[in-house]
Amino acid sequence: MNDFRTYGRPPFSAAVVHGGPGAAGEMAPVARELASNRGVLEPLQTAGSVAGQVEELKTILEENGDLPVTLIGYSWGAWLSLILTANCFSCVKKLILVSSGPFEEKYVPRLLETRLNRLSEIERVEFQAAFQALTDSTTKDKDAALARLGALVAKTDSYDPMPHESNETNMVDGSGDVFHESG
Repeated sequence: MNDFRTYGRPPFSAAVVHGGPGAAGEMAPVARELASNRGVLEPLQTAGSVAGQVEELKTILEENGDLPVTLIGYSWGAWLSLILTANCFSCVKKLILVSSGPFEEKYVPRLLETRLNRLSEIERVEFQAAFQALTDSTTKDKDAALARLGALVAKTDSYDPMPHESNETNMVDGSGDVFHESG
């Protein structure tokens, strides 16, 4: 798998960082929108650890970006972008965090409660089963569990999502293993 995609023309002065971990490609609509007036990188995290994903992101930016870049992180990508910025301040001109997870543990239960309240009873059961499957080392098809969890989280966390064509493919094959290993 390629470890990044590009949109627009060089120089690549912005980068969009997907959530997950393992939800590579979900920031493609944002990258396409931004590419009308600048070059955009879309790094696709494949490393199985937080440190590995930070290093991957740093390498992609240093080798392909017009540093310092505007870094836009979504969900898990917001955390990853913040960690990278703290470790490589010279790499980042502006940091934009979108739908970041909580930065204090005390807010985590409320996040889960809010998400579950936005789902039907059947979807709540599916959400919990998908999450359990991702955290269980014996689960065989973590990619399917990640895809289902991602669809449910998109429903709970999106207010006014960008429209896309029904045949549009943004996602790279999601990696449940990356999600599991990074957690």
